[in-house]
Amino acid sequence: MKTLAPCAALVSLVWMTAVAVCHADSKKPNVVFILSDNQSYYEMSCHGHADIKTPHIDRLADQSVEFTNFHAPPFCSPSRAVILTGRYAIRSGVFTTIAGRSILHKDEKTLPQFLKPNGYHSAIFGKWHLGFSYPYRPQDRGFDEVFVHGGGGVGQMEDYYGNTLFDTTFIHNGQVSPSKGYCTDVLFDRAMEYVEAKQKEKQPFFCFVSTPVTHSPHHGPKELVAQLKAQGIQGNVQLYAQVQNLDANVGRMMKKIKELGLADDTILVYASDQGMSDRGAPHGGNRKGLGYDPAHHVPFMLRLPGAKPKVVSRLAGMIDFFPTILDLCGIKRPDNVDGISLKPLLLGKKGYPADRTLIIQCPRSRQATKWRNSAVKTDRWRLVNGDKLYDVTVDPRQNEDLAPKNPDVVNQLRNAYEAYWADLPDQATTLSRHLLGHPDCREEIALNGMDWYRGASPWNNGAYKRPSSGGWAVTVSEKGRYRFECRRFPRAADKKAGASGAEIRVGDHTAEMDLAEADKKATFELTLEAGDYDLEAWFANGKKRFGALWVYVKKL
Repeated sequence: MKTLAPCAALVSLVWMTAVAVCHADSKKPNVVFILSDNQSYYEMSCHGHADIKTPHIDRLADQSVEFTNFHAPPFCSPSRAVILTGRYAIRSGVFTTIAGRSILHKDEKTLPQFLKPNGYHSAIFGKWHLGFSYPYRPQDRGFDEVFVHGGGGVGQMEDYYGNTLFDTTFIHNGQVSPSKGYCTDVLFDRAMEYVEAKQKEKQPFFCFVSTPVTHSPHHGPKELVAQLKAQGIQGNVQLYAQVQNLDANVGRMMKKIKELGLADDTILVYASDQGMSDRGAPHGGNRKGLGYDPAHHVPFMLRLPGAKPKVVSRLAGMIDFFPTILDLCGIKRPDNVDGISLKPLLLGKKGYPADRTLIIQCPRSRQATKWRNSAVKTDRWRLVNGDKLYDVTVDPRQNEDLAPKNPDVVNQLRNAYEAYWADLPDQATTLSRHLLGHPDCREEIALNGMDWYRGASPWNNGAYKRPSSGGWAVTVSEKGRYRFECRRFPRAADKKAGASGAEIRVGDHTAEMDLAEADKKATFELTLEAGDYDLEAWFANGKKRFGALWVYVKKL
């Protein structure tokens, strides 16, 4: 439990005074949100890990309101959808991380889109994973500065071909941008340059540093890996090095904020996007399933000028980030959010529900199924998949099912879930179709196999060696002539298709062509009416037939 020494109490008093002055002058707070990827709650020294040393994250925890009962969806895209909208991910059409269901629906309004009319500038550095074609890219969703990698992890199919965590190639405001150095270092360099630029311009900002670590591949900075091995550290040393490098960069950001005189004007948040089954926990990992706490439990610490550092054990979740930030920035929240503001807990005020109910559900499939991978949570209870009940105040590992002994509690929590499920939109309406030939985006659209909504679900570079087929959901925005450049590999790979023929189908429109041995692509032109279509393309080599994993589309 945090306690304040006299000096710390004085610092808190100064912060409170600063915030009071800021509010009096209508000064808007800046927001820096550092989100790690696939980092367990326990993979930091302040949470008990024996081999990972995180002095800077530990120090931030000591300066923050730290939430120890904080929960997020158990996969990357759903968690990010929740962060940016404050709404349950299934509402947004984000069911999983691939298969055409990792894309945030175009009708969803994001945090940067609420911040912008209030004078804010927003930037994202690192991982996006909510759609990479118009209108789903970060630059289409309110971010003014975009420096990201593709896909859900560096080196995945949607990412720049051949990418690694070293000398990573990013996409900077729509353009390919090679870098030098370790990925996390590069991202924080860029983020700190951005923070300094906004400080000079005296413009409030939202800086979202969404790191690709500790998502696989686990490759840490080589010098740090060597140091840990020399110390005799066992286990996943590459992962440990990733976390310690991230910690060093958190320290750099904290130092930069202080040096720029922004500490009294900046909300600083650190969290991870999913639970990782208690990996690295002193009690050992726990892989019970996607409905259980180890898949959802994440670190979350928020340093707020004016808020006394403390530990909060009340139930809260990533879905609360959006309404909390709007509340702290003095911006009216929309009525359709599912999360609630954590401001009462941050400031020790009344107003937080005495016993709220939080629902976590991640279908991990193209269709959301009632009760599947679900948890209904209160401070005391967890109802898992609709039929198993646990009292986490006495059974935090969720070993003893108390459902038979507590039918009234089960019914109460089931009713909460029934109300949630009944309020979800029809799933067909939340499918995100790729828009072709839209008047607001005349540039070429690149489609890749990670977004196939029918057929196979490729996602990594191994899929280039495994024949599979699938199709994209597209909308032709305007009648006209369209060019489709079909490839087995992305353009950056510059590799042969390895096929003797190719075929394309857009709705009822089909075309075929022969290919030479040296050909890398098959290009078709079709005249299409406006409307919704399924788009499929294949290569053939004798009897072997496999899908085109990349299709570049442009209206002529």
